[in-house]
Amino acid sequence: MLRMDGDPTLILRPSWIREYAEGLPFEVVILPDGADPDTFLAESVRALGLDGQVIGVPKMLWGQTLLSLQAALPAARFVALSDEFIDRVREIKDPDEIETLETAARITDAAFADVIASIRPGMLDRDLAIEVDYQLKKHGGDGYSFIPAVVIDGHGARYARTWVDRDEPRPLNHGTSLAFDLGVRYRGYCSDFGRSAFIGEPDPTALAAWQSITRVIQLAMAEMGDGRITPNGIHDFVVDEVSKDGFREQFSWYALGHAIGMDVHENPWMTPGFEEPIRAGMCFALEPKIGIPGRFYVRCEDVVVVEGDRARPLTRYPYDPIVIE
Repeated sequence: MLRMDGDPTLILRPSWIREYAEGLPFEVVILPDGADPDTFLAESVRALGLDGQVIGVPKMLWGQTLLSLQAALPAARFVALSDEFIDRVREIKDPDEIETLETAARITDAAFADVIASIRPGMLDRDLAIEVDYQLKKHGGDGYSFIPAVVIDGHGARYARTWVDRDEPRPLNHGTSLAFDLGVRYRGYCSDFGRSAFIGEPDPTALAAWQSITRVIQLAMAEMGDGRITPNGIHDFVVDEVSKDGFREQFSWYALGHAIGMDVHENPWMTPGFEEPIRAGMCFALEPKIGIPGRFYVRCEDVVVVEGDRARPLTRYPYDPIVIE
């Protein structure tokens, strides 16, 4: 519970105390054994004297919880907290949040290294999906930040996105490109990661596209200083840079990236429409992508934090081309 005129209060089950409540600088209330959580929350809010006040609730609040609150506070007016309100609260990460995001990125880096070591030409993408799932869990992720996927293209194959929760076996033949999109949750925060790999000798244009997106992602970080540029400005900067490499038409335009934190996709997005300058402490996932259907699809995605005159990468996996013979 967040109050405008006081410290927040966190209500927890007894079994969650050790995991979530140690060291918190505000009040923690323990849910009594056998108590109904919705009723207890409603009574706790009423005890604050908020009946007749305006109370903001998350848009995804359970219906039963809202009904309990309305019954306990019949004179209160309940309004949905806007995305903008939540985004403003979450925009700037504190040092502990950044450290947690960096740990999530390290887990993903290590998991991906072991995934790559497992790939052999001819293996089924179903088996690759199982390996992705296993390695993300093995290296310490608390769960997915989204359902991981591998995009397979090239060698005459149609663009195909393989999700780890689907069973559509296709062989990874020589000449195909693999574009990974995966991430974990760690202590409530998300990673978002992307790299590409090639089965056999890469298509020269695919290799040039990979070199282009890894070049521009590093240039973008150098531009992302505190107050120096807007998310839209970074998007336009990257479009101009990939155009210099001859990939303007093949570049995926819909968004260069997005903020990241407790949700894998947070505002602001790096796309037209976001015009406020970025600030120190903001964390973003940068994800330039280039593809030619039937030939290749490459993507690179790093989580970065804005610090001083540039952004620092939290993702540390190398940019070297990954070729699997």
